[in-house]
Amino acid sequence: EKIKYIVGKPYKIKGKWYYPKNNFDYHEIGIASVNLNPIPLRTKNGEFFSYAKVFAKHKTLALPTIVRVTNLYNGYSINVRINDRGPKNNLRIIELSKKTASYLKIKNKGLVEIKVISDLTMLEQTKLKGENLTKNSKENLEQDIALGKEVVETEDLMNKKKIKKKKNNKEKKNIVFPYSNKQKDFKLNYKKSRIPPYYLRIEITNFKTFESALNLKKEMKPIYDKILITLSLLNGEKYYKVTTVPIKTLNEVEQILTVIHKKGFNNAKLFIERKKI
Repeated sequence: EKIKYIVGKPYKIKGKWYYPKNNFDYHEIGIASVNLNPIPLRTKNGEFFSYAKVFAKHKTLALPTIVRVTNLYNGYSINVRINDRGPKNNLRIIELSKKTASYLKIKNKGLVEIKVISDLTMLEQTKLKGENLTKNSKENLEQDIALGKEVVETEDLMNKKKIKKKKNNKEKKNIVFPYSNKQKDFKLNYKKSRIPPYYLRIEITNFKTFESALNLKKEMKPIYDKILITLSLLNGEKYYKVTTVPIKTLNEVEQILTVIHKKGFNNAKLFIERKKI
């Protein structure tokens, strides 16, 4: 059957609304989960999500979209095809197939950075719509944009001898497009980079007045008392940002986020702050 291009309608997960859109500027850091279901399931755009392929699920990006996913614990990064909706968890931002997670050295969950590879995605979307087809294009549409200028000492892992191909492995990292019987190679662009040190924090909300921020801090004290209030400027206007102190582990992050969401701050999210060297 033909692969369809789908954005989708707004939907709700446990009280929180999500608004799918075609977002080429998407960039987010958060928690990834791993899909271990061995049964391939049909996705909304006519593909199959398989835990044995390099796929991932996302709540709002168009289907399909190619993204660059980087494991912020070890620097491994890879191009991944988003072809289904998920995860069904408000605390996590992406669900990786088992195969994708194995490349990134993630077992159950991990801290990742996601960026859309906009040019490659636009080409795919154009072809999926059947417009302006250029079958013999030699243009290099893939860029390593995982961490921008902060990426150093990048190592290409796809050419390493220690990554061995199994002789009887029938898996092919290809994508079949409906306009042609030919297959287009899906470049994984698997690499490892040095990750600058960072702190984990949770951004709860922002207030225009210090009194409102202070009241929230007092309200949160019986539940979680490690709250900071910082003054920031946005478009020339000051506002007070309410965040947590640095947090050590992802388990602790999820526990604190759960508490904060129950207090009604559903937009509270994890962010990282680079350490000063």
